[in-house]
Amino acid sequence: MDRLVGADEGASSADRADEAGRAEGLARDVTAVKIGDCLLGYKAVQRRMRGGRWNHFRGRMREIEKLIRHRHGEIVPEADDALIYLEVIASLAFVEFREGFVEVVLGWAARWLPWARKAAIEEIIYERTKLRFSPLTADALGHALHLSYAERSALDIRTIGAFDVPKAKRAKLQKAKRRQRDRSRKEEQRRAAGAVTRDDYIDNSLSAARPWEAFGISRRTWERRGKPMPEPMPDGAPISLAA
Repeated sequence: MDRLVGADEGASSADRADEAGRAEGLARDVTAVKIGDCLLGYKAVQRRMRGGRWNHFRGRMREIEKLIRHRHGEIVPEADDALIYLEVIASLAFVEFREGFVEVVLGWAARWLPWARKAAIEEIIYERTKLRFSPLTADALGHALHLSYAERSALDIRTIGAFDVPKAKRAKLQKAKRRQRDRSRKEEQRRAAGAVTRDDYIDNSLSAARPWEAFGISRRTWERRGKPMPEPMPDGAPISLAA
């Protein structure tokens, strides 16, 4: 199949884009072109002085690579279902880069699936070009990668869903976790300010101490008599009733 334009033509395109960007007040940088840990090369790019926003595609790439490292190590081992990672990458790259996705997929495969045959990779790439892909949802990625909610939570993955817990339920669980964190933080702040816990307060309260029982009277009578407190007495010594 046809490959993308060469590096010289890409550099010329970057120079033309730089000239157009000067009129719009854009800065020109030379930066490394990477997909996750895979270095594809270097190119001149434009940026606004305030900086660009977070890229959702690259964020997902990092999380997929984190998942691969957790499951397999530094490369995906050769297995029947190993190419599913490449299929996901190709789908995401096609939506993000359009005609430029081929080199991205080939470079990523060389880093993470070095054993994969070129014919198999190009077949996956060709399948992407035959279909019109829209951005994959988080849950669709979770099902494709068979990512469980427990694995997702352990790895702190946020842009990919889980096959066993739908989005609505994940939102409820996340809200409950956030509420628990807020309660814990406020409790720590109260303890730092010198407040006692509710259990300690109850244990030390009059309801727990019940000082009126030491006098053999009811609480109402004890309150009418000015709430006298019994004095510590030796074991077995009688307690005199306050006047």
